[in-house]
Amino acid sequence: MITVIIPVSPIPSHPTTTILSKTLESVRHWLPTAEIMLCFDGVRPEQERLRRRYEQHIFDALELADWKWGNVCPFVFDEHLHQTGMLRKVIDDIRTPLMMFVEQDTPLVTDEPIDFDAITDPILSGVSNMVRLHHEALILPDHEHMVHGQEPDTMLLRTSQWSQRPHIASVAYYRRILDNYFTKHTKSFVEDKMHGVLDQAYRVDGLAGWLQHRVHIYNPGANMKRSYHTDGRAGDPKWDDTQVF
Repeated sequence: MITVIIPVSPIPSHPTTTILSKTLESVRHWLPTAEIMLCFDGVRPEQERLRRRYEQHIFDALELADWKWGNVCPFVFDEHLHQTGMLRKVIDDIRTPLMMFVEQDTPLVTDEPIDFDAITDPILSGVSNMVRLHHEALILPDHEHMVHGQEPDTMLLRTSQWSQRPHIASVAYYRRILDNYFTKHTKSFVEDKMHGVLDQAYRVDGLAGWLQHRVHIYNPGANMKRSYHTDGRAGDPKWDDTQVF
């Protein structure tokens, strides 16, 4: 019931596939047969120096996808579209009710259990629209004001904090946020817009605002950490001022 979306863009470690491979292997650990949509973004002008290495990376990654990971559908874009632009291009090709968004350098943990039924059932029933896999063992003190209690009879915490770290969401919800909060020409990180949308919704309307989005954090127990970061950008800039929402 889950299609995995992995956006890929130029990073300093290319052409090596080490970072992407670690992420893909962690996905396959939990979802051995799910379709994976590998979305290779076009090269932005500011990263033209990385083009040749990135093109080699794409070639090598597609070779690996063919024999190692299986059921991978590649999308290779000539134009720089960013996360939101690529999502607009591929979302109608998703044939499952749920999607998992995993950035290229954010593997899932494989040494702690993940109860996917405890995540997918609440989304399919309408209790949640999106469930984040937390990247810390607990809620940090600075983030406690964005957590609003346990969802009854679930392993989920209510949150008004959006994070683009790995998460499972309703495809219908992603269609709604793309239509409601991003223009048809969008080229941006999803988080850079949606973080403010969720935070403002709760600040203005409290629980009623949160109910418009129904975002949760998977909370299986004492150690919540179910993803981590391999720092693909390695200090390179994000070019925030070039984003188009």
